[in-house]
Amino acid sequence: MDLEPDLNPDRASRGFLRRWFRRATPAPRVQEAAVIAFASGKGGTGKSFLVTNAALALHNEGLRVAVVDCDFGLGNAHLLFGVNPRYSMQHLLDDRVPVQQVLQRTPFGPNLLAGGSGIASLADLDARHMQALGRALRWVASQHDVVLLDCAAGLSPQSLITVLAAQEVVLVTNPEIAALTDAYALIKCLARQGRHPSIQLVVNRVTQPGLGQATFSRLAEVARRFVGCSIHYLGEVPEDPAVTHRRLGQPPLLRSLPECETTKALQVVFREISRQVHAMQEAIGPGVEERMAQQILRW
Repeated sequence: MDLEPDLNPDRASRGFLRRWFRRATPAPRVQEAAVIAFASGKGGTGKSFLVTNAALALHNEGLRVAVVDCDFGLGNAHLLFGVNPRYSMQHLLDDRVPVQQVLQRTPFGPNLLAGGSGIASLADLDARHMQALGRALRWVASQHDVVLLDCAAGLSPQSLITVLAAQEVVLVTNPEIAALTDAYALIKCLARQGRHPSIQLVVNRVTQPGLGQATFSRLAEVARRFVGCSIHYLGEVPEDPAVTHRRLGQPPLLRSLPECETTKALQVVFREISRQVHAMQEAIGPGVEERMAQQILRW
């Protein structure tokens, strides 16, 4: 069964979007934030947990960090940051509130553009919504050093489009067969889009040391043989009751339990992400809005 989703909108919508993006005056290329998408093939892998803690780690290095919750229907990054935002992505896409008001400072330093509820799919949004999203991401990237996209799990069009707007992808999975199958399906979909961001793997909730490396090796071999796609290993994060039994409203793990084994493993992963962020900041390339436009033009 072909797991690649249908990214083609209806013909009229596709034509309108192409005409709009081709008419738009290209913005001059300026230094933008490094944009990293956190993605997963299925829900429950710990993706949002990694995003919020990564944001705190990068903020602690003195970087200006923004998290954009791109799960338009089931956004939860605000819960992990312990904030109750007045505005969300839904207000932004409906053009009711400018991005400057939707973006909110969290108690731990990073800024947050909260996801909405009731927007089931980016495929249901019209050209006006697409324009608003592209402009908002461009503005957020112009105001920060790092933008972390907390993408919706799965293979839906809205998830793939936001993933492909990033420069790097951190794919979060677990050692279980269901999570690995869905992770491979996501790799397959990204590889079929032609040029795609570099894909890096974090294996979360491992039950014994070394299981993450073994899991990565199996998945990397399958991706290489059957998709022709190379993926890279970022590290493993152990299963820990300190994480699985956490309650909403508690600070991110890096703040509340800095000495636990899970935090130490996270720090190893985040040091490599930090190194890549600094490398991305040295080059001026297509901006996030331009990368999104390129994906739309390929539909």
